[in-house]
Amino acid sequence: MLSWFSASGQTPPEGRSRGGRLKPGEIVTPADRGVKWQNQLQVGEPAPPFTLPLLSIEKNSSQNAKREAETTVSLDKLRAERPVVLIFGSLTCPPFRGQLENVDALYDQFKDRAEFLFVYIREAHPDSIVSVLDESGNETLLKIVQPKDDTTRTSTAATCQRTTDLRMPVAVDGLENAVGQAYAGWPNRMVVVGTDGNIMMASAPSPRGTDARRLRLWLEENLLATN
Repeated sequence: MLSWFSASGQTPPEGRSRGGRLKPGEIVTPADRGVKWQNQLQVGEPAPPFTLPLLSIEKNSSQNAKREAETTVSLDKLRAERPVVLIFGSLTCPPFRGQLENVDALYDQFKDRAEFLFVYIREAHPDSIVSVLDESGNETLLKIVQPKDDTTRTSTAATCQRTTDLRMPVAVDGLENAVGQAYAGWPNRMVVVGTDGNIMMASAPSPRGTDARRLRLWLEENLLATN
């Protein structure tokens, strides 16, 4: 069944996370609503094309080894043989962060039937203080700002990948937010694009826009198993 997912647009109070208890020292700031991204996606309509820089893989694995030499990723190339599951979000969105492990598990389960790509977009709660893993693998508290340059956004995306131990490929939206805006991906959402380039499914852009359980049900109902 092709459908839109509905979700609440409310945000958690400052200093609290809907995804569970905060770790000591963590702070969730108010949501950054300064930029409005109009949702114009419709199931059955063409998905906005894009080419984005691909985040370097910090941990080698057999399924990702082929991507190590690639520096960019395009929707046209991704959808050439399989549908594409696009995940939009940022590290400072607590509900999104709480779902990433489950979404990544779906990548492991369905990667033979669909391509997955996490597109890192503008921060949902800039200036939040989040417990992360540094480059040495040590847990530390980090204040995550709304970046003013592509290098900062890429660094934050790498921190997100490292902290959440993501296996799915990660792309980074540019500072002009062209892809995030085209897909209305803030604060987070999921979109599935078919091999014909048309949108097969899109969740509501909201704090709970990346519900792994609903994505699993959709994938099980709509993607045939690969023999």
